[in-house]
Amino acid sequence: MRSKKLLTVVVAGLVAAGVLLGGCAADGDDTIDMIYVQWACAESQTHIMQAVLEDAGYNVELTAVAAGPMWTSVASGDADVFVCAWLPYTHEAYMDQYADQIEDLGPNYEGARIGLVVPQYADINSIDELNAHGDEFDWTIYGIEPGSGIMHHTYEEAVPSYGLDDWTVMDASDMAMTVALDSAYSANEWVVVTGWAPHWKFFAYDLEFLDDPMSSYGGAETINTIARQGFSADMPGAASILSNFFLTEEQLAEVMFEINVEGVDPSVAARQWVDANQDVVSQWV
Repeated sequence: MRSKKLLTVVVAGLVAAGVLLGGCAADGDDTIDMIYVQWACAESQTHIMQAVLEDAGYNVELTAVAAGPMWTSVASGDADVFVCAWLPYTHEAYMDQYADQIEDLGPNYEGARIGLVVPQYADINSIDELNAHGDEFDWTIYGIEPGSGIMHHTYEEAVPSYGLDDWTVMDASDMAMTVALDSAYSANEWVVVTGWAPHWKFFAYDLEFLDDPMSSYGGAETINTIARQGFSADMPGAASILSNFFLTEEQLAEVMFEINVEGVDPSVAARQWVDANQDVVSQWV
């Protein structure tokens, strides 16, 4: 009798392990629609999670969009999840609008921040010094997508708070912003860009955030995983993995460096990192 009970316990344990490691076996529909913005950190986070979920037995389809459509797609249920919500400041407006239409699965990164960034050789320390050095910066701030949270804070808070009405804020993309930064940096010219950390540019160039005494860009943030309403009930195995997903600054930097400095394809860089860090991944799965 005792051996029969032991066998039952062992079999139950193996079944549970199979459900955990083969998430689709528990969740029925095994396709997960992940959506993201092609920011350096978001691209790395998304491809890491794609590799992990695929190893757990899911089919993962990725779609790259701008920040606004990313939030609306998940809030409407057209997409399942994204892993790049910056809270509580950067994406505050989106969270206020869609809080009752989404599930917040918690932070996957801590210590993020946004603001205005300059090369360390620029003799300036604070945003409130910009107007005194407008000529050196050609009165231009190089930004990213107009629907992003950092651009919202730039237009709606930083510009009026610091009287930057004479400045041109360039709407572009993460890539275009870094191209402008690289061009100026290579020529030892002064340049100011909208910046955020984590981002690979901080280990490619000597940069610093300008002090923000008016707190236009808020303070320290977390990067959270956001799912459509009902996702946890529909796909509990995947939701568990996504809730446990967490990266340190060093771990995320490894993948961003491979993609953006070494030129490795995002899916390849993520796969290599996942395979080499199974001790970390096992904590999520």
